[in-house]
Amino acid sequence: MSLTRQRFILFVWVFSLYTSAVYGDDPVGVLLTGPEKAAVGDKVSFEVELVNHSGTQLSQLRVIDYFDKGLRHAVSSSPIEQAGTIVLAAGTSRRLTLEFQVVELGRQCHRVEILDQTNKALGNGTACVEAVPRNSPAAAQSGVGGNQLPSTKPPMQQGPGSLQSEANKGQPGSVSQPPGSPLLPRLGGPQPSSTPPQAGNVLEQTGPKGETGQVAGSGLPAAQDDKTSKEPAPVPIGEPSGPGEATAAPSVTMPNVASLSTSPPVSPAFEVTLAGPSELSAGGVGEFVVTIENVGTAASGETSLEVMWDPFLTPLEASDGYKLDQNKANWSIPPVAVNETISRQINVRGVAGTGEIAPPSSTRACVRTVLSDLPGGAMVADEKCVVIKSSEPRPRSPEEAGVRLSLADLDDPVRVGSGTTLVCTILNRGDQPTGSLKLVIRLPDHARLVGNPMPSRVRIDGSEITFDGIESLAPSGRSTFELVYRMPAGESGEATASVGGDKLDGTLETSCKTTFLPL
Repeated sequence: MSLTRQRFILFVWVFSLYTSAVYGDDPVGVLLTGPEKAAVGDKVSFEVELVNHSGTQLSQLRVIDYFDKGLRHAVSSSPIEQAGTIVLAAGTSRRLTLEFQVVELGRQCHRVEILDQTNKALGNGTACVEAVPRNSPAAAQSGVGGNQLPSTKPPMQQGPGSLQSEANKGQPGSVSQPPGSPLLPRLGGPQPSSTPPQAGNVLEQTGPKGETGQVAGSGLPAAQDDKTSKEPAPVPIGEPSGPGEATAAPSVTMPNVASLSTSPPVSPAFEVTLAGPSELSAGGVGEFVVTIENVGTAASGETSLEVMWDPFLTPLEASDGYKLDQNKANWSIPPVAVNETISRQINVRGVAGTGEIAPPSSTRACVRTVLSDLPGGAMVADEKCVVIKSSEPRPRSPEEAGVRLSLADLDDPVRVGSGTTLVCTILNRGDQPTGSLKLVIRLPDHARLVGNPMPSRVRIDGSEITFDGIESLAPSGRSTFELVYRMPAGESGEATASVGGDKLDGTLETSCKTTFLPL
C-alpha cells in the first residue's frame, strides 16, 4: 500500500472520530457557540452550525429555536423558526447566527431543534449565557456590559450524545420543551441568494494537496502552515482514484448563511395574549379578549389578526371591523406604536356535545388567535380552552340512582317432580323516578319454564325471559315479577337477573342458586 493511500485512510479514520465526538450520533449535528456571560441589557450573538453526518442528503430541514423569557428576540417571543427550509448534502455544514437581548438576571438558555418534513427530530443543541448586573464586579471581570455583541466564544455546547465543556457539566438548561401547537412563529426574511461565502460564515476546508499546491478539486490555495485553517469543516471524502493516488471530494460551495436574526436593529416585536373563561355552561356566553402589545423598538406597520374557534362554540358578536369566514374572524390591525396595547373582543356561546345515550357531562373547546404579516413573515399565536358543561344531568348508574334488585326461590331444595318459584323484586330507594326499566331473567342450563311468568308481557328466547316496558318507579316504589321452572332430579342451577333503564348508565345484576333433589 502506498504512503499516500495510507495517509488518506488515516485521515478518513481521524475525521470519523472527530465528527462522532463533537456532533454526536444524531443525523444532524448541532454546534452552538456564544458568550459565557453578558450584562443585562446587552445583545448576545450565537452561531449555530449544522452538520449532516447521516451519509445522505437531507432536504426540507426546519430550524426552530426555543428560548427562556430572560432572552428577548427583536421580532417574536419563543419559539422562532427559520423562514424557509434548508438542504444539506451528505457531509456538508451550514452556519446560522442568532441574536438576543439579555433582559433578566441568571442563567438564560435557548435550544435549537432540527426537524425534517415529517416533524421528526434529527438533532438539537442547547447553549446558555450567565446574565449579570451591568455594573457588577462579574461584568467588569468578564469585560461585558458595553452593550455590544461579545466576540469571544465559550467551549462547545451541543445536544445529547455530544461532548460538553467542563463548565457546563451538571448544569441542565432551563429551556422548556416545544409545545404541541402547530402555530409556531416563523422568523427571518427571504433566504439569501447564492453568493460567495462571506468571511466568518463558512468553515474553511482542507484536503490533500494536488500537484499545483491547491486543495484538490477546490481551486483554493493549499494550507502553508497550521494557521491557514483553524476550524476544519467536515467535507465529503472521496475514494482514491487509483493505486497510489488519493483525491479529495469536490469543494462544497455554500450560499451566504441565512440568519435567524436578520431583522434590523430597530424593529417592532409583539406579544399576543388571549384571555377568556375556563368554564361555560351549555348555552352560556363567554367573552374572549385578544391583547396585542408592541414590545419592540419601533412602530409596526399594518398586521392581520385571526381568531378561530372549535365547533362547540358559536360566535355572537365581535369588535368592529371584523370579517367572518366560517369558524374564524379576521381583523386588519392598524400600526401599533412602541409600548402601545390594543385589543379585540369576540363573544361566543357554548354548545353541549351529544352522545348516543345522553349528552356528556362536559365538552372541551378552544379559541385560537394568530397575529401575522409581521416583519420577516413572523407569526405570534396564543390559545385558550374552555370546558362546556352540559345542562343535562349526567346519567347515573343503577346503584347511584338508588335502584335495588333481589332474586329469591320459594323452594330449595326442590322435591322430585316439583318446580321452584323465582321471585324478583325491583325497589327505588333514590330520590328521583327511575324512568322506564327492563328486566332480564336467565334460567340455568337444562331448566324448563313452567306456565307463564307474571306479569305475562314477556319475551322468551330459550332460557332468557325479558320483561319490557316496565313503568318508571317513583321514589320508594316497588315492582315484583314471578316465574316457575324445573330441572332434572339431582342437579343444581343458578338463575340470574339484571335490570337497566333509559336514564340509567349500565345494569344491576343478582343471582339465585337452587338445588333439585335426586330420585
